[in-house]
Amino acid sequence: EADMDDNALEAAATRSFRAKHESVYASERECARYDTELCRCQDHAGNLRRELHALAPRLGGGGSAADIGAGTGKLTRLLAPTCGRVHAFDRSAGALAVARAASAAAAHISFDEADARCLPLPDGSVDVALAGWALSYLKSEHEVWHADGSYGGAWREEVDAALREMDRVLVEGGVAILLETMGTATETPQRDGSHLYAHYRARGFSQRVVRTDYRFESRRAALATLGFFFGKGVARRAEALLADVADDGEACFVPECTGVWWRVKHCETTQ
Repeated sequence: EADMDDNALEAAATRSFRAKHESVYASERECARYDTELCRCQDHAGNLRRELHALAPRLGGGGSAADIGAGTGKLTRLLAPTCGRVHAFDRSAGALAVARAASAAAAHISFDEADARCLPLPDGSVDVALAGWALSYLKSEHEVWHADGSYGGAWREEVDAALREMDRVLVEGGVAILLETMGTATETPQRDGSHLYAHYRARGFSQRVVRTDYRFESRRAALATLGFFFGKGVARRAEALLADVADDGEACFVPECTGVWWRVKHCETTQ
């Protein structure tokens, strides 16, 4: 019975996650808010850039990259200064409009509407294929929760289709990199038992965790922004962490753990 209760809670959380983020990405205005108030506050210490360059040294030598599920362009902007070419893809026209406006002066970046499972790129055309916080959305769209609390759906097949597409566009020796949140407003990684993360490992991806802590201009801004995107649970955790911080006039920091999975393409790589 306890397992069924836990499954019911997870099913409700999945539905809430999907509905909240669908509403954000359907509106260019909400995408702009998401980019300005959340994305640009994330990873204030620059850990992601260092991590990506360590995993894929070609990023620092003018290599080419595909940013899959690019959203409003956070990772695109991170890759652009040292990449010779960045191809950014997303299904949300509103998100891409925000990303395009922020990088309008960069001629070596292209933005196109595309699904992670069908990228408009030739075989073997990029050095790095990066999917940041993207495949979890694919999972949420295709997982099925049943009335008895059991769980299924064809999400593994859909995620595998995206992984095959990443391999297809990579050059031999290129690197596929996946990023997913492993806990916001917590200093220790959560969700290590996630079915999705276990699936990545089963597909030959190595895993590590990097801190991508947020810096907000005030406690008030932190709680409003985290509630807007992540919901009440994360906002409540942050509120407890920031209990001694004044509402306004004082910058504050909210911890976050991000999982990083990577795999080098070899001829024998299969899904």
